Amino acid sequence: MKRACVLGLMGSLLLLAGAANAGTTTIKQTLDYTANGNYDEPWFLPPDEIADHSPYHRGMLEDWGWTHRVRNLVPSDALGILSAYVTISAWDVDANDPDGPEIDIVYANSVRLGTLEGTDGREWKTTRLDLPREVLDELWADGEVYIFIDIDNLWDWVGHRVTLNYATLTVEYEVSGAGTPSRLAVHRFWAPALSSHFYTADEKEKEDLINKHAKEWTYEGVAFHALPAGFEPNSTPVYRFWSKPLNTHFYTISQRERDKLIDRFSYTWAYEGEVFWAFAVGKQVPGTIPVYRFWSDVLQRHFYTTDEAQKDKMILENSDVWTYECIAWYAYE
Repeated sequence: MKRACVLGLMGSLLLLAGAANAGTTTIKQTLDYTANGNYDEPWFLPPDEIADHSPYHRGMLEDWGWTHRVRNLVPSDALGILSAYVTISAWDVDANDPDGPEIDIVYANSVRLGTLEGTDGREWKTTRLDLPREVLDELWADGEVYIFIDIDNLWDWVGHRVTLNYATLTVEYEVSGAGTPSRLAVHRFWAPALSSHFYTADEKEKEDLINKHAKEWTYEGVAFHALPAGFEPNSTPVYRFWSKPLNTHFYTISQRERDKLIDRFSYTWAYEGEVFWAFAVGKQVPGTIPVYRFWSDVLQRHFYTTDEAQKDKMILENSDVWTYECIAWYAYE
């Protein structure tokens, strides 16, 4: 059985990272070139542009800023913000120029955080800048923070310029532990007798397999991380099916594929419902990785992997057994 993957439209710019544990939850939001024109007109470098060309290579009279908006990512049981920092990837910061150093000052809500670190030439370097308590209080109250860069602040007319790749806001919240986890670990099992993998984000299901069915199912660890239902904008459910005739499970993020199996192939595939949420192709956010899908006519089952090298090896060396179908969905590593 082969199924076509459904492409979505370009979507959310939000990225969420971290899992609730020991009273803290960490979230991240990364803005890159996909945010250009949407977040106070930032000019992050697109992948097909040259780093030292306008408008992305900007100087002292071309200062600009952007807003990290994270109110929709705040954990449901958050009690306050413990810490936060912004990391900025910059290119060509001539901080050690003997003819006049380049000083690019970074502000958060008009509070000076520090300067971009020198790159020792036309290289990329990431600068981390911690947010002070007064900015943390505003971030907690407003759910957003405005970052501004004063480029080449010395006004020495040397003409220093800088190019930005991305900016990430990382926030650590204190949580009560009563809310919904921000991430779900998707566990992978292998059944030698069935020559099949099984994936679950259900901790009880995982423990039952480990404790009661270890002879049939070998636990292989966390395959990737997904999301709870409706936790992040543009995420959608991944559906699970079980085939008794084929002794295997099938997973899809496509509603069309789900409906087709239910309507036309229910004698082969039993619908088991939503198992976790992820991002369809075209709706993925920065920081997510593709989950690749293969189908085997020989084995009559699917295989999923996030390993790029494994995907390429299967295509090059095992095409007689495995046919690459598509990117099944995007998830967090």
